[in-house]
Amino acid sequence: MLLHPVYLLTSVIAMSFCYLFFLTLMSEGLPKQLPIGIVDGDNSSLSRTLERNINASPQVEIVAKYASFTEARKDMQKGRIYAIVDIAPGFHADLLANRQPSIAYYVNDVYLVAGSLSYKDLTYISELMSGFILQQSLQAKGITGEENLMPLLQPITMDTHLIGNPYTNYSVYLSNVLLPGVLQLLIIMFTIYAIGVEMKQKTTREWLSTGNESILSALTGKILPHSVLFTLLGLIGLFLQYEVMGFPMNGSIALMSLAMFLFVIAHQAIGIFIIGLFQRLRDSISVGVFYGLLSFTFSGFTFPIEAMPRGAQIFAWFFPIRYYFKIYVNEALNGADIRYSLIYFAVMFAFLLLPFLVYTRLRNTIMEHDKEEIKNCRLNEQFQ
Repeated sequence: MLLHPVYLLTSVIAMSFCYLFFLTLMSEGLPKQLPIGIVDGDNSSLSRTLERNINASPQVEIVAKYASFTEARKDMQKGRIYAIVDIAPGFHADLLANRQPSIAYYVNDVYLVAGSLSYKDLTYISELMSGFILQQSLQAKGITGEENLMPLLQPITMDTHLIGNPYTNYSVYLSNVLLPGVLQLLIIMFTIYAIGVEMKQKTTREWLSTGNESILSALTGKILPHSVLFTLLGLIGLFLQYEVMGFPMNGSIALMSLAMFLFVIAHQAIGIFIIGLFQRLRDSISVGVFYGLLSFTFSGFTFPIEAMPRGAQIFAWFFPIRYYFKIYVNEALNGADIRYSLIYFAVMFAFLLLPFLVYTRLRNTIMEHDKEEIKNCRLNEQFQ
C-alpha cells in the first residue's frame, strides 16, 4: 500500500478532496444571491417597490434590467440568469382600476435547485406584495388596527416547523449521503483491485506464502489494513460533519461510528463477492462501478423508495448505503431509540456472508494461478 501510489490516491487523497469540496461548496447551507433578471414594462412606483423587495431577499438578486422579454430570454438561455420577472405595462393602472393585474415568472428548471429556489422566493415575495396592497386598500376604506386587518389579510395562520433540518441546509441534506456514497465506491474498487491485481500480475504464490498457504489468512491479511484505513476515513468524515460543520446530531455519535464501521466492512464483503464471482479484474471493476453508482439511486435520499415501482423497490434491499441512510435518519435527525435501528445494523452485518458464497470459487481461481506460477518457476529453473 505504501509502495504503490494508486492506493494512496484512491483512498486518502480522493476522500480528502471530496470532504474539502463538498463541505466547502455548500458551507452556507443554501445557495444565495441567485442571479435573476426583470422586465419592467410598467415602470411605476409600485413596480419599483416590487423590484426593491425582490432585491432585499437574500435568496435572489436582480443583476440585469431588460427593455424587452426577448433580451431576457436570450440571457436565460445562455445561463446568465435563472429566472425572469416580467411586469406587464399598465400593472399599477390595473390595480387602481380594480382589475386583476398579473406578474409573469419564467424559471429555468434545467438547473433544478436554482430554478426551484428562485421560483419559491419570487412566489413568496409576490404574496407579500399582494398582502401589502390589500392592506393599503383596506386602510383606505377605514379598516385600521392589526386585530381588524390580520383576519382579512391572513385568515389562516401557518405555523411551520421543519423537523431534523430546521435551517433547510442543503449540505446537511446532501453531504450525509453523498460522502458515504463516494466512500463506498472507493471501498469496492479498492477491494476488487487489491485482490484482482494479485491474479493479474501472477503474484498469488508470494501472497499465499505470506498467509502460510491459507487462502482465508491471506485474504484476511489483505483486507484488514484496508478496513482500518477506510474506517478511519469514515470517522474523520463524521467528525467533520457533526463537530466542525455542526450538522444536527440528536442521537448517539457512537452508534453512527458503529454504523460507519459496518458500512465499510459490508462494502468490502461486496467487493470480495464481485471479484470472486467474475474473477477477471477488468470485468469485476466494471460491475463494481455499476453497482456503486446504482447505490446513489437506491439509497432513497434523492427519490423516495416508496414512490418507485414495486419491482424497483426490491433492488433497494441489496445496497448497504440504504440501511446506513436509515440509521442516519433515526440517530442523527430524529434521535430515535436504538431499537428502531437494530434491524438496519443486522442487515448490514448480514452482508458479511457474501464472501462465503464465492469462497470456493475464489479459492479455486487463486489455486489455479498458484499452480501456474509454480509451473512457470520450474520451467524457468530447468531453462537456466
